[in-house]
Amino acid sequence: MASLPLRLVLLVSMATLIRSSSWLNFTGNSETIRELIQPLKLTCTFQISKNDSENDSQVLFMSIYHETKRVIASISKYQPVATSLYPSVTKVQGQIYHSNESRDSYLQVTWTHPKLSESGKYFCLAHAWNSTSQNSVFDADITVNVIKSSTDDLVVALSYMQDRLDKDGVDSIQISRASPTLPESCRDVISSEDRVVVTLASGLKVMCDTKTDGGGWIIFQRRINGYVDFYRGWKEYRDGFGDYDIGEFYLGNENIFKLTSSKKYDLRIDLEFNNTKYFAFYTRFEILGEQDYYKLQIGGYSGNAGDALTNIHNDKFFSTYDKDNDLGTSGSCAVTHKGAWWYRDCYDSNLNGKWGSDRINWSKLTGITKSVTFTEMKIREIELN
Repeated sequence: MASLPLRLVLLVSMATLIRSSSWLNFTGNSETIRELIQPLKLTCTFQISKNDSENDSQVLFMSIYHETKRVIASISKYQPVATSLYPSVTKVQGQIYHSNESRDSYLQVTWTHPKLSESGKYFCLAHAWNSTSQNSVFDADITVNVIKSSTDDLVVALSYMQDRLDKDGVDSIQISRASPTLPESCRDVISSEDRVVVTLASGLKVMCDTKTDGGGWIIFQRRINGYVDFYRGWKEYRDGFGDYDIGEFYLGNENIFKLTSSKKYDLRIDLEFNNTKYFAFYTRFEILGEQDYYKLQIGGYSGNAGDALTNIHNDKFFSTYDKDNDLGTSGSCAVTHKGAWWYRDCYDSNLNGKWGSDRINWSKLTGITKSVTFTEMKIREIELN
């Protein structure tokens, strides 16, 4: 068996690995597929209906991956199916059922126009536990051979399409290359990496936190080393700036507004101070549009960092050195404290302050004379029951 991705290695290490089990059935529509012409469909089924119902086994997680360690698709009891950003997959579907539903849990992937690179051995893993609290990982594999289509194959395919046109009475047909399905949000992204940069279906390029508190977070502010200057003007904070490769960026207030005005989001702020990690969580987060100066609106607080956002910054306008919207009567908080934030007169926190010993403050941790050494602000859609 090929070596497993790190995430699956950790999974297997905590459970008994069962290979070639009658519980798990992994099949393909054909062992030999003609490139670009024949679709490739792989189906992994946990066949609980064929086994002793008294074992009461519950599937927790299923995954299909290629021998090159590429995770093709996965599904869990708690999260929907995701393609792990593997672009050539056309369709993914699946469902995890409880044993008392007497239905087989399954995961299925389809390539409409498979390429030669899709050849190789594929593996399916299913992680399950039973009524005795025993964890097991079931494993099955299948080998697929995608072969190059010959000229005769292409002629037959074109002839078939022409027959379809004649029968349907269609005058023309547009043949287009299938485009990959992009994730709607970071909740749709599952990866072995802690953070991945993806392009959402909306076209917005974001960094996702896939692990913290279950993952699914869109990171909109991140500072780790001071390489990116955050002392910037209104336009740059409106449009966004920074570098995902460096790891420091601000997504842009206009992008944050568009996200939070379309759905309900929670806010999480991760901080590091004196080599200790802290976080602040707010049950609701939204910023208003530019006409309202990107006013901040947040809900209830929880966490271990202390609440340095509600009292002074909630319902306040965003300010930069070239656009002073704070409530102070003298000077500019953004200019005085070398930052850009939802200042009042001035601040309880200043996470966009100038990198250094005393500017990136979260007062409940640092006071106003010391800085945190890591900050990450992220949002996640609130799941509606």
